[in-house]
Amino acid sequence: MSMMAPMPLRISCLLLAFALNLLADNTALDAWLRQQAGIKTLEVEFTQERKLPGLKKSVSTPGKLSFARPGRVRWELGDPPATLVLSDGTNFTLIDHSSKTARRVAADSPHAARFGMLSGDDFQSPEKFHAMFEVAAHRVESGIHQYTLKPLDRKTRAHLPWLFLDIDPRRNELRAMELELKDKSRIRSVFRQPRFNHKLPDSHFTADLSGLIVK
Repeated sequence: MSMMAPMPLRISCLLLAFALNLLADNTALDAWLRQQAGIKTLEVEFTQERKLPGLKKSVSTPGKLSFARPGRVRWELGDPPATLVLSDGTNFTLIDHSSKTARRVAADSPHAARFGMLSGDDFQSPEKFHAMFEVAAHRVESGIHQYTLKPLDRKTRAHLPWLFLDIDPRRNELRAMELELKDKSRIRSVFRQPRFNHKLPDSHFTADLSGLIVK
């Protein structure tokens, strides 16, 4: 005996899902995006939770993120940092202190897409953001607006299929960002104690490659 739903029912469910997507409330998302234009620098602490296929428990690690527009990024993972990602706006330098190696990736490369999100440059206006991402789903849980986003660029989507944002409309802040990578692993960063528009020296975004093997 077939357990599949009748064709008319399945079509109705698909139409309903499509209609709900059209009715997604982007108010909280767009309000947060409009605020980004006034942010020139950011320093924030985060906890990264990484979920790997086949593992029941996620791996949790503290980190720090800084950016200065346009394009400069410093992302540290671990205490002390085991992994460091730096961007001067043209290239990303990925440093692994455990293996004493480093490699450079062009900032406009699809391979750098998940690190490019950290600069905040893609979030400077609703118009720019919606030209790059489709809002695939939206829900509200305990007052936090959760958005499921799909990159519109095919090459970016091959490396970063899904992006998830948690926005607190009361504080107009990003509470968490989650990335789903092509291997189905997920990296969720929960942010705390953001500091905006403090002067950051250029040296903060400069990589010291002494003693490292650059690939």
